[in-house]
Amino acid sequence: MLFLSLQGIAQTQDTTITLEDAVEIGVKNNLAILAVEKDIAATKGKAITGLGVEDPEVSGSWTEIPKGSGVSNYNERNFTISQSIDFPTNYIHRKKRGDLDIERSQVMLQERKLELRTRIEKVYYQLVGSREQVNLIRENISLAENFLDAAQKRYNAGKAPILEVKRAQIVLSNIENELAVAQSNYENNQAALNALLAFPDEKNAVPADSLTYRLLNLNLNDLLLQAIETHPLLLIYNLTAKIADKNVSLAKGSYLPKIFGGYTAQKIGGNKFRGVEAGISIPLWAPVNQRGQVMESKGNLAATKYREQNAVLVRKARVKGAYSKVIAALEQVDKYQSNLLQQSEELYKLTLRSYEEGKVDYLKVLDAQTSYININKSYIDALAYYKIQVADLEFETNQNFVQ
Repeated sequence: MLFLSLQGIAQTQDTTITLEDAVEIGVKNNLAILAVEKDIAATKGKAITGLGVEDPEVSGSWTEIPKGSGVSNYNERNFTISQSIDFPTNYIHRKKRGDLDIERSQVMLQERKLELRTRIEKVYYQLVGSREQVNLIRENISLAENFLDAAQKRYNAGKAPILEVKRAQIVLSNIENELAVAQSNYENNQAALNALLAFPDEKNAVPADSLTYRLLNLNLNDLLLQAIETHPLLLIYNLTAKIADKNVSLAKGSYLPKIFGGYTAQKIGGNKFRGVEAGISIPLWAPVNQRGQVMESKGNLAATKYREQNAVLVRKARVKGAYSKVIAALEQVDKYQSNLLQQSEELYKLTLRSYEEGKVDYLKVLDAQTSYININKSYIDALAYYKIQVADLEFETNQNFVQ
């Protein structure tokens, strides 16, 4: 089967791009991706803030001032600076939690890029498929014109009734109507890809690739292992559980005392004195305050671990489902390539030749032509479906198969 080049659909300002080009452009221009990148910067700032120490307190006092005198006539003056800090291990836990928060935000960016790649890949191959459907229908118009020409010659020679000519004209008109529908579908897919890549209105992203078929060597167990170990969504759940664990450590750390110290410069009369102070806070109300924090953080940790376990089960099911669809699509494409395409083409050519020789009637030709057209259209749909299912499997397993 020969696919002709598509003409008359694309606009004048076209940019021919491969799938990898499309993904690169989409990631660069996608506003959601840009927003997540800014979220990473915000998370880094939040992590730094979490390590902050309370500001010191500075105070001064002037006392024993005679009535009617100014402040400068004090007898006693005090300047005090004091500082309070959390127990040191709490800063360690906050640092680790901040690092985990940053890592999680970076993995979220990976997940967004993976999801965007899948969307672009699916729309890309939908566009390629609709383009090849247009090309095929144009071929079919040529076939219908050939049949109409043959019917007209037989009618002119008195070998066929006018009914055959009329029927051939109707078939040609129907295929021309199909072309209009196919062109509309192509333009819709073109608009969808342009939108994903944030292309300007006056330009089109024209796929350089075609619907090629290559057998993939897939092993379900390897796919499951790859998905469980590397999929960003599972990594996000795992990091969320680790963050929840650090929150438990911080909640328990609230039982630990705060440490404070101070320095005082004092002047009484003409004498100057200095003093220092140090102390710790006592978590006297731990049964009410700290105990509630620990209970809450432990509950969140347990819930997060259950969600992580459930996410693994869901991921396994999705990988198995995507794998089954790829295998089914693979078998369908193989059936077309192994016999259906060749047999339908041979049948059509043989029937048309027999019709021209007057050995079969026009209904046989129409049946053979319809079968040939439908099988080729279905083959293109099967190829596009296969590509789309492979894209889904790539997403579910966090892999990039070379198609």
